[in-house]
Amino acid sequence: MKKNYLFAAFLLFATSAFTQVYHPMAIENAHWIVYSLGEILPNHYFYTVKGDTAINGLAYKKLWRRPILNFATSAQQFQPPFQYGDSIALIGALRDDSLARRVYGVPFTWFIHENDTCDIFKEWLLHDYSVQAGEPIASCLHSSQVIPATAQAIGIENLWGADRRVIENDISGIRLVEGVGTDMGPLWPVYLDPHPAIPAFLYDYCVGEEGECGLDFVSSTRQPLADWQIKLSPNPTADVLTIELPDLSLGEGQHEDFHLSLIDFSGKTVLRQPWNAGNKAMRLDVGQLAKGVYLLTIGNENGIAARRFAKQ
Repeated sequence: MKKNYLFAAFLLFATSAFTQVYHPMAIENAHWIVYSLGEILPNHYFYTVKGDTAINGLAYKKLWRRPILNFATSAQQFQPPFQYGDSIALIGALRDDSLARRVYGVPFTWFIHENDTCDIFKEWLLHDYSVQAGEPIASCLHSSQVIPATAQAIGIENLWGADRRVIENDISGIRLVEGVGTDMGPLWPVYLDPHPAIPAFLYDYCVGEEGECGLDFVSSTRQPLADWQIKLSPNPTADVLTIELPDLSLGEGQHEDFHLSLIDFSGKTVLRQPWNAGNKAMRLDVGQLAKGVYLLTIGNENGIAARRFAKQ
């Protein structure tokens, strides 16, 4: 009789592990706020699921991406309220197979990383939350031909307001999180740990309207700062760096509250000073800086432009 009780308890545990409520990813008004410093300039993004479509007779939700106009170059600076720019891209379509606990997608553009094998305009398996420990994490995002990943620990955690299945892998600290994608964002591969010098993280995930997710709209009358073509010379330099900006047509009041920053390879801001956007050129003494590669940024709360240079 005792054996029967033990078997029943084991069966109940196993059944509950597989009957945990599945949390879909392709749901209307799902939002992700992703911080990513990037190799050249900040690539902070706002992803959202909004609208329906059909591809080859299957129902999908549309996945959109917009840049977040935030000049933060450290996690400490990345604080709400956030604003996003006018450029919006429809980057793909998502659908859930809830019974199989899988998310499928059709990319309309390249997603994240050069090792991904998600060819555009084809359906691919993006996230598989049914995988068991010891099994390969098979998808075009997570198991590239270059770096395969295998599931290790499987668990249930209360994340983003729900009990979600969490899958760890054998090659990085990035985890699959059911309904969210990974704990780095909707499309971040599990094998790709952020480099310390170019950090990235999922700041927030929520389901709701933009205002409920801490975002504000920004006026479309301002010129996107990321389109500025900064000229640096000489590059590399040992002492003085000449910075030139194009002739800008800025609206009234847009010459105010600009700043110039220098960021070293570790992500530390080593210089920050005001910049008058009416100045088309300036000479910056960098002789005191250590040798290495630096990121120079010019911007304000509406956006940022950036360029790398080498200090000899």
